[in-house]
Amino acid sequence: MAYISNSDDLGFVDLYASDAVGPGPLKLAGSAIAYGRFEYPGAEITGVDPVLGGGTFVFVQAAAAIAAGDVVELTQTVVNSGVRYDVSAQKWAGAANTGKPLGVAMAAIPVNNWGWVQVQGLAIATVQGAPAAGNPAYWQASGVVSPTAVASKAVLNAQFASAVSATVGTVTLTSTQALLLLNRPCAQGPIT
Repeated sequence: MAYISNSDDLGFVDLYASDAVGPGPLKLAGSAIAYGRFEYPGAEITGVDPVLGGGTFVFVQAAAAIAAGDVVELTQTVVNSGVRYDVSAQKWAGAANTGKPLGVAMAAIPVNNWGWVQVQGLAIATVQGAPAAGNPAYWQASGVVSPTAVASKAVLNAQFASAVSATVGTVTLTSTQALLLLNRPCAQGPIT
């Protein structure tokens, strides 16, 4: 299983690579993500996988090291006193009632490097517990979700699509991986 980008405007994109160079024309020294296009913070592309179907992905900078499958929170970051805004990601810390946008990291992204986070479609997420298809998702630990309810820490617009260790196509997920169906998820916001 592997998502392959299919966005006409950005060309070929390796969704599973991290990029030390960041926004700008590609094929600079150290850039491994794509060919012949201009990347920008918050760029969105679509991709397809023959087993998982379609997905949507966002280009972000890691505020701290992220592992593949981590559930991450997205935040705007001001660069050079407002010269531009970037989109940064870090493992979801589980702060209650934040309403922050969430996604799932496609690959390991070292701190300050750039990479892709999935925000729509079926994602392979790091989990704890025993989820089943259709279960809601909640924060469990830094970057990890679970089907166990945690007050004020629900993942809205997402639900589990498999159990752990499920066989999906020709790939068997590990005991800490499950499919999570994403539709631009966010952390639960304040309840009034």
